[in-house]
Amino acid sequence: MEVASDIVEPQLFNSPLEAGLRVIMILEAFSPKVFDLATLSLLDYFVVHTGDAGGPISIHPELEARAGEYFVRRRLVEEGVALMVRSFILEQIRDENGISYRSRETAAAMIDLMSCDYNTRLRDASEWLARKAREDGLDHFIASLRGGIERWTHEVTGEIPL
Repeated sequence: MEVASDIVEPQLFNSPLEAGLRVIMILEAFSPKVFDLATLSLLDYFVVHTGDAGGPISIHPELEARAGEYFVRRRLVEEGVALMVRSFILEQIRDENGISYRSRETAAAMIDLMSCDYNTRLRDASEWLARKAREDGLDHFIASLRGGIERWTHEVTGEIPL
């Protein structure tokens, strides 16, 4: 007799869990900075594509449709952040600037437990982004990353930036 299984295997890749773990590493590297979802989505893209930001070799392969990949990440990052807030690993902050996030004390301990090669590379990439932001100035660095995304969007749509 064969029994049908109702057990669904969890999706780990391209999931809110994976995006949430990347956000934890990003926020820890940039600590004590806080970021909104738009900035976290931007940094989430570049943490796995550091080569696109003039950094070390990217963790993920380069794709022709970079802008498309970036825009798909926004929802995953939003869901991942919500998961990490519910898990008390990230803290949501509401102030006059809107809603932003920062890591809680438990985040560093969680990162220490993630020691596989991929996670070590993610941690190194997060630290590279944070170091580059300190060297260039955070606002200038974030603006240059956004400029790259806008440039790719114009290339895909055929629009000419003003």
